[in-house]
Amino acid sequence: MSTEATTDVPAMLERLQQDGIEHLWVVYHDYSGRGMAKTVPRASFETALTEGVVFALANLNMDIGDHQPPRATLLANTGDFLAVPDPRSYAVVPVAPKTARMYAWMRATDGSVWEGCPRTRLDKAVAELAQAGFSVQCAFEPEFYLLNKGPDGEYHPVNPTRMMTRDGLAAEINLVQRIMHDLELMGLRIPQFGKEYGPGQYEVSTYHGPPIKAVDDYLTLKDVIRDAARSNGYVASFMPKIYSDWAGSSLHVHLSLWDAAGETDLTPSSADNTSLSDLGRRFMGGLLRHAPALTGLGSPTVNSYKRLQPGSWAPANPYWGYGNRSAVIRIPGVGTRRHIEYRSGDNSCQPYLFLAGLLAAGLDGIRNQIDPGEPFDGDVGHLTLQQIERLNLGFLPRSLEEGLAALEADEVVAGAVGEEALRHFLLVKRHELAQYDVHVHPWERDTYLEVV
Repeated sequence: MSTEATTDVPAMLERLQQDGIEHLWVVYHDYSGRGMAKTVPRASFETALTEGVVFALANLNMDIGDHQPPRATLLANTGDFLAVPDPRSYAVVPVAPKTARMYAWMRATDGSVWEGCPRTRLDKAVAELAQAGFSVQCAFEPEFYLLNKGPDGEYHPVNPTRMMTRDGLAAEINLVQRIMHDLELMGLRIPQFGKEYGPGQYEVSTYHGPPIKAVDDYLTLKDVIRDAARSNGYVASFMPKIYSDWAGSSLHVHLSLWDAAGETDLTPSSADNTSLSDLGRRFMGGLLRHAPALTGLGSPTVNSYKRLQPGSWAPANPYWGYGNRSAVIRIPGVGTRRHIEYRSGDNSCQPYLFLAGLLAAGLDGIRNQIDPGEPFDGDVGHLTLQQIERLNLGFLPRSLEEGLAALEADEVVAGAVGEEALRHFLLVKRHELAQYDVHVHPWERDTYLEVV
């Protein structure tokens, strides 16, 4: 059963009027995860809510730099799609007076479901879980840097403070408090906000919720952080690896398996205070088996793989552990706080598609009773290649090319993304890779120019 809500147009129009809204941003998210929007004036609210807002299909074959691949199939003559607002995502926009925002479903121009819509693909993954008798609660934990652009044109961290320090919060207290205030104005509360490892790097997390809402909350979080930073003269960057010598920025996804009614947490074991139930282990087993494909889906840029290095607190190998921050899956907490934390993704992903892939992989683990094996409590960053091979820990994809190939070859994860969305996703990502491969980088000139 779909989780999509039907818009009560009269009630929505009344709320817009009560909130004094004169501009409505209708936002969809493309295959690079970017929010793409049009603003609708008050006179057109009813039309936007009932019929949607028109966008060109060709937009969806643009890569993250707005370049269209030579083999694009969505062209200038391909026509349009409709962005139909989801009323559950309604929120005021703190930085824009008399403005509200709604995230949207992509629909065909006759109003029918379009299988290339990332939001729809996640909705289908949720429905498949429900048919099997399960539901999932999710939360997101992104990291980001606050930067200044200097007179040299380079980006510099706004402060040099250390990991988890009080000074790290105090240095940017006005901005931190503004972010939390603006989130509450948008109806979003967060459990915590802290200083991370890199200079100018911070981490924030959302509360657990149903999958569609969880992604909406995460995207709202990113929007608010970017807007508040911009208003402060900063740049908030969620790029996976900005600096070679400093920590990368990840997107950890927290998952717990529940019954279909969402009343009973099925993830923890009742036998002790730390382990997972058989269902929880099998769900995790599916995530591990499909980790290569999930890496291609959740780490979909060339920059992503400069973060996924052994010894960097980012996972490079598909193993799991209790409290192990070098693992691709960590089991944090004890008692009722136990859940599954999936750690290889980053903020360059398309989050609706990434979460759809995670849910499908976990469900495959349950259906096929996939055993995740024993936990590993070591850090592969301190092991030799021979030791890794002897322990049979394996490797996640080491490049975007490997990650995309693993995604394309994985029937379960690729099936969750769907044929239509997968075709366009792979097209734009491989085009980015092709552009990167022919670009001459400063490191190459620094290394070779005078010595070759």
